[in-house]
Amino acid sequence: MKDALLIALAYLAANRFPMASGRGYLEACAAFLLPALLFAALARGRRLGWAYLGLLAGTAGGFHWVPEVMHSKAPMPMAAALGVGLLFFAYEALGILAVAALARWAWGRRPLAGALAAGLGMALWQTWAFHIYDLSYASPLGAVPWMARSAAFLGAQGLVALLWGLGAWTGFQAARGAGPRRILAGPALLLLLLGSLDAAWHYLPRGPQRALDVVMIQPNYPPGERMPGMEADMWRRTDAELRRAGLPRPGFATLVLWPESSVLGRDDRAPGGRLSREAQDRGVAWLYGTEGGRFNLVRGEAAGQPSFIQAKVVPMPFGERMPGPPPVRDFLDRHLDFYSAEAGVLGPGSSFRFPTPQGPLTVHPLICSEALLEQRVADGLALAGGDLLANLTNDGWFDRSVATDLHAVQIRLRAVEAGLPLLRATLTGKSGLFRADGSWELWGQPMTEASRSLHLVWRPIATPARHPWLAPGILALLTLAFVLAAWNKRDPRLN
Repeated sequence: MKDALLIALAYLAANRFPMASGRGYLEACAAFLLPALLFAALARGRRLGWAYLGLLAGTAGGFHWVPEVMHSKAPMPMAAALGVGLLFFAYEALGILAVAALARWAWGRRPLAGALAAGLGMALWQTWAFHIYDLSYASPLGAVPWMARSAAFLGAQGLVALLWGLGAWTGFQAARGAGPRRILAGPALLLLLLGSLDAAWHYLPRGPQRALDVVMIQPNYPPGERMPGMEADMWRRTDAELRRAGLPRPGFATLVLWPESSVLGRDDRAPGGRLSREAQDRGVAWLYGTEGGRFNLVRGEAAGQPSFIQAKVVPMPFGERMPGPPPVRDFLDRHLDFYSAEAGVLGPGSSFRFPTPQGPLTVHPLICSEALLEQRVADGLALAGGDLLANLTNDGWFDRSVATDLHAVQIRLRAVEAGLPLLRATLTGKSGLFRADGSWELWGQPMTEASRSLHLVWRPIATPARHPWLAPGILALLTLAFVLAAWNKRDPRLN
């Protein structure tokens, strides 16, 4: 029981939600303690059931908002929402338990194989397993900028493998009664690697300096509701902020950013001269979230440029699209009275390009949950390029729960991985800015109106993690290392 309680507490501490940037050392420490405590308990002969109970309690505590959101937004009866929540908690905890069981078996063959199994297993689980809400168990390192900067080299995939591999090694060593030197070798090596990568980050190549004025509007519209006059109301808010900030101004371009679902109730897939004139008459570039048919769209307009239209590439399972092949999806849609969104396609034209006094600037947009996906960002930048990331999201589905902060926690490493700032524009809060150096800030509270302007100056950083081959390469190397380590016979010292 004590082990289960400690595992649950470590899970909760690792998944705390944002405070000020740089003050999240508890998150980072707990992200290492979680695998250390889990594997120490299993190596001491504790039953998998007790470990599962701890993981289940931690998952339920971290995602306690799921039943209430399902009750209010699905909508469904509270009893059914509690059942759905329990299934979600049980599934997510079961995946971690399967990784732990594999690592315990591998440890019986070679200590190194056990540590590699833990790192590889968690990297595979967070990437390839089906998740209702995609997340990374490396995201707690994003709470501390100097730790977060290691993501520029390893990405979230490499960081989670590092955390869980070294955490498992530490836990196994502690369970064997090893001396302090062996037990502390794991956290010492982790800090050494993070510190070394932080130092190396300062020597990565930088591009020319870019500068941009940005206006973000957070209207606090009811999520998914199609209301008359949405665009006109958004322009009213935008014009007021432009006047207040004295924008646009000579020498700098101004980007107006509206969140996902800020303009609904019409099909915005067709070219439209009026939309282009709205941006041209104000002297701004304009990027906003809208819809067209079954597509969740982002659209961009700027003077002298063709209209930019990009559909969401990875619709969120259940929330936007029923999972499975088309026949299964059609069957579920018919019987559950659902309306699955169509998936967009990435290509060379998937970034919004507009002129600035410093030369053309390219913004790569990520619609809501797409920013949770490390590989989606890397693939998009490789195909379409980008000097800046924008996340247009609708967090109104989560009401005032901590889920909107959970989304922010999970995307803050994207800026470091890409070496680019990430602008987060939300429908209901919290909007914010994530910088390539690992620092970040969020503004306001959930379910509030806000208008924000800022002057952004940055130099794009050429990071290894920006390349789409990095995450698959790390998985391949870990797999090879695990196979070689586990190939040997059982370590007689463990008998």
